[in-house]
Amino acid sequence: MQSSLYTGVSGLNANMSELSVIGNNIANVNTVGFKSSRVNFEDILSQTLTGSNNQIGVGVTVSSIQKMFTQGDFETTGNTLDMAISGNGFFVVEDPVLGTLYYTRAGQFETDKDGYIVNQDGLRLQGYMADTAGNLQNSLTDLLLTTKTIAPNATASADLTANLDSNSSITGFVFTSGTNDTLQYSIDGGATYLSANLVTDGGLASGDAYTGNEVAAAIQASLEATNGSADTYTVTYDDQTGYFTVTNDTGNANTLLLDWGSAVSTAATVLGYSASTAALAAGTGSTSTAASGEFNLNKAGDTSNFSTPMTVYDSLGNSHVVTMYFRKSSLDATGNNWEWYAVVDAADSYSGTTEVQASGTVSFNSSGSLYSESSITYPVGGFDFTGGAAQDQVISFDYGTSIVQGGTGTDGTTQYATSSGVSALTQDGYSSGSLESISIDADGVVSGTFSNGKELTLAEVILADFSNTGGLASAGSNLYTETYASGQPLMGEAGSSGRGTVASSTLELSNVDIASEFVSMITAQRGFQANSKVITTTDEILAEIVNLKR
Repeated sequence: MQSSLYTGVSGLNANMSELSVIGNNIANVNTVGFKSSRVNFEDILSQTLTGSNNQIGVGVTVSSIQKMFTQGDFETTGNTLDMAISGNGFFVVEDPVLGTLYYTRAGQFETDKDGYIVNQDGLRLQGYMADTAGNLQNSLTDLLLTTKTIAPNATASADLTANLDSNSSITGFVFTSGTNDTLQYSIDGGATYLSANLVTDGGLASGDAYTGNEVAAAIQASLEATNGSADTYTVTYDDQTGYFTVTNDTGNANTLLLDWGSAVSTAATVLGYSASTAALAAGTGSTSTAASGEFNLNKAGDTSNFSTPMTVYDSLGNSHVVTMYFRKSSLDATGNNWEWYAVVDAADSYSGTTEVQASGTVSFNSSGSLYSESSITYPVGGFDFTGGAAQDQVISFDYGTSIVQGGTGTDGTTQYATSSGVSALTQDGYSSGSLESISIDADGVVSGTFSNGKELTLAEVILADFSNTGGLASAGSNLYTETYASGQPLMGEAGSSGRGTVASSTLELSNVDIASEFVSMITAQRGFQANSKVITTTDEILAEIVNLKR
């Protein structure tokens, strides 16, 4: 008879425990990262009636109080260091005094006076730090945001992707009096060479830049001026191949012998001729080797076909403008060849004069694809910038060579029959900069954006997961500790090995469902009331038994 009293008492205790858990859930309905709990009951078997399979229990007990690690709703905030986990996992924090690790879903973080990322109780967030170059290390440590500035980085490489117009003319000839303005020729193979001056006889101005057609007219005028009016010539120029053609007009009595190289080598260099002679009998013509002209620094715009400025940085982080000039130099059976020149103006040059500080060539096949780049020439040993920076700075230039001769492709610099233009231009240098903002991506990588426009990886937040999250022990303050039942923490990058992803400027709210809690509260209350009735009823029966002797 008395066992029913204890059965009722066990029911009272069990339902009271459930009401306590429900009350705790409701109290934490607005606690960030809180996970609700539920009470699991089990019956108590006491005795089995003799000779029967009937069993009598003596009540109920609380078998466990289970944490419900279901996903909570998200709330967007304006704080980058507010973080939520979408999926499995916990943030790892450490007590800086005791060195104890804790695990939490509450992502309300901030920086303390020393720059450490901490939670509301001053526990330091754990993860991987990056070195000064932005490379993440693999040692778990306190996350520290002390990088307020980054050092400058001198430009070491530049990548340029462009199209160079295949229809560009081979042009830009500059002649200087007394240097490269004279052609040598003889009449009827005579041993005496005569001089035809392109400046004084041909009408070209010393130091100016001219097209191939203008040079052809000057050659014709200078030959006719020195050879007499009885002999006339026709000189033409093909601006795609760079060939000059000299015709000794029909009726001329004399054979013309031109020497483009041996007598005046500087003129031969400008016109691109080899050291050879061409005997032109009356009424015949001859085409020389292709003329390429020369890039002239004083007439850079007139002796090139296309240019684009590029900003680079020296060892101190000073910016300098380098102008890239491109000059079509020749056309051969496989395609066109171009020269390029990296020019530093006087204001940026250590010498105080405008200089070509790097140059090279690029070649294209007949499909317009870039298939070769020459090695780079540094006329002054490297880039020498003003401002006190290190001299002889070497900058490599890449135009995207990726196609072998005869192939096709558009992923590098091309040469098509369309206007020249740059589609991509990058370089790896930058000036010093101060930290302006941080961002955290889904993988937990913390990146800093600096005033120089550089983005640098600063750290990475790691997450911990457990084989049995229900086995974690609550430590208060939204913290959990590992136990034998939970297993050891499985730490790693967010988004890997079943771990969830990180959402910045977001907080995970409590997963408490108030409606469900109220329903559970009603059932717990009814259970408590019913068990109290068992006790009062048993008490009345016991009272009747006592009264039997009356």
